[in-house]
Amino acid sequence: MTKITQAFIFAAGRGERMRPLTDTLPKPLVKINGKAIIDYAIEKLDKISEIKKIIINGFYLAEQLEDHIKNLNNPKIIFSHEIEKVETGGGLVFAGDKINLNEPILAINGDVLWQDVGGISDIKTICDAWEVRSLEGSSGRVSAAMGENNGDCDILLGLKKTEEYLGYEGNVHGGGDFDMDGKNLLRFPDKKMTHAFVGLQIINPKILQKAPEKCFSMSHFYKVAVGANGLMQRVRGVELPGKYFHIGTVDAVKMTEKNL
Repeated sequence: MTKITQAFIFAAGRGERMRPLTDTLPKPLVKINGKAIIDYAIEKLDKISEIKKIIINGFYLAEQLEDHIKNLNNPKIIFSHEIEKVETGGGLVFAGDKINLNEPILAINGDVLWQDVGGISDIKTICDAWEVRSLEGSSGRVSAAMGENNGDCDILLGLKKTEEYLGYEGNVHGGGDFDMDGKNLLRFPDKKMTHAFVGLQIINPKILQKAPEKCFSMSHFYKVAVGANGLMQRVRGVELPGKYFHIGTVDAVKMTEKNL
């Protein structure tokens, strides 16, 4: 099976909706109960022994973020200091010299915060689901080279039912990001959907060879994957059991501290 050994934390964004907190502070460094948001994810990653490398990117107020990371004194962490705004997908491309492009990447949004439930690690859950996907369609044989035979999946998204995602306000249509139909993921541009993307995903880095430009979001790959009847092609989802907090506004900080 394909073990996940590298993680990437997206931490370069400005966090416009969190102003004025983010006028002088990167959103991942906003504190929840006295701890920076990003530290919650780092601590969870550190508990997964297979993960040997954690890459964190920064652009907005990057010096603050870099100083914070240095103070953690964590030998697994590599900082990718972006010199211009390139969005999430562009951040992966920019850090290409720090990533093993032949192995899958666990990517986590720098502002995602969750509690594992029942002693089950959501990071392990999504990694295990990726390993299962890597076997599907391969008749029990997995190619040694990622991309030659990696099952039916290039991106695996961590999802939560919208009503279970604390603080989630929905997309422009008042719903989530995706629907789930058995093993398939569906996406419609003009209807409410049942599940929201929570900010954890596993990516086959081979798809970055089809990057549209230097500055682009990972959502580009979701959009181009939509086929007939909303069916996503080579993008899958797994519902995660953890308790997730959507920290999109200043009020959401207070809500999260109350419920964490």
